[in-house]
Amino acid sequence: MSLLLPLIASAADWGGMEVKMWSDGDISWADFKGAAPRGGDAPVSAFECTLDVKKENLGHGRMYFAYAYMNVLQSYVTDTAVATPTRLRYHQLQFDALEVVRRRLQNEIGMGMDDEQVNERLAFYRNEYMEQLADIDSETNYGTDDRKITELEYFTQKNLEQTSVAELPQSVPSNWGYGLSVGLGGIFPVGDISNTFDGNFTFNAGLVGSYRRLQLQATVAYGQPGFNNRNVFGVFDSEHRPLVDVLDDNASFLDFSVSLGYSVVKTSRFAVTPHFGMFWGKYKWTATHLKWELDEETNEYVSRVNGTETQKFHDLNWMAGIDFDILLHTARSNGDFWFGRREQLSSSLRITPYVAHAVYNKENPSVKGYYVGITVSYFGLARALKLR
Repeated sequence: MSLLLPLIASAADWGGMEVKMWSDGDISWADFKGAAPRGGDAPVSAFECTLDVKKENLGHGRMYFAYAYMNVLQSYVTDTAVATPTRLRYHQLQFDALEVVRRRLQNEIGMGMDDEQVNERLAFYRNEYMEQLADIDSETNYGTDDRKITELEYFTQKNLEQTSVAELPQSVPSNWGYGLSVGLGGIFPVGDISNTFDGNFTFNAGLVGSYRRLQLQATVAYGQPGFNNRNVFGVFDSEHRPLVDVLDDNASFLDFSVSLGYSVVKTSRFAVTPHFGMFWGKYKWTATHLKWELDEETNEYVSRVNGTETQKFHDLNWMAGIDFDILLHTARSNGDFWFGRREQLSSSLRITPYVAHAVYNKENPSVKGYYVGITVSYFGLARALKLR
């Protein structure tokens, strides 16, 4: 059974102190980071531990939680050469005794208390613990009686086993989540498409909805392509001179995809999510109509712009990709977020290679082929916190 809620422990404000929770495991001499007082009267070691309560927001109301922690910057050892294992056991005994008191206080809090009652019981258990410390010091001769320490360790461990903490509601992320992504990428055509259009960089943005390992995402990307064939529709005069050219600055490529994915690998730091869906691609550009005239000075034909028009290709087809997510950061909102609930917020670096198919066969000539693309995005996901 969990002794302390990790969420609450990490969220609590300890006023700048560096602490070690009892639930973090047994203490070691490395945890004693304080400086011994000047003078020759300081003991070999000193151990400071505290019983405290914090009122935390779980998303559905606030609740008190009791903590047993060591203040490592106020705990010190004067000389590790004379700091014996017996003396470390003596300090661990003090810490274990505090945890027994903490569990008793937490169980009372779980039965329902107002602020005044919590403060009264906290003061009562702190006084009780100070009396226990005095008894431990007296019976063990301030940690020098190994036999008595062993005896008290046995009874304290029994008390820990018999003083279990009633199960408390934990604040955990919902199975549902939502998020967005923004990033950069590149898309490069192969096949007939590459005979007409060149690859281009893209700016990408997307929306994501998730349920457990499933992800539904919609992404839009924009870029400016280059042309490998500036007379896209093959319009020539009788002398096979092109009658159409392209204004490059007006060319654009827009794609929109909707896909469903499933995370085949999902750990606390990394996820791999193949996805499959629909891909809509559109090329749009401004074409100039050319008129060829004989230059009397050079006796050669030169082209003159004789008007412009907007031309475009578009097609709806399939796409497939794989998202590789590397977790960067996780946090939890301090107050209510969307829908009046706290949320877990995570950010990831998302790398997505993908392939898409396109057949612009409604045009003349037919243009078809595949796209190979990659995007690198910042991906943020939010999941509402719920009580469990």
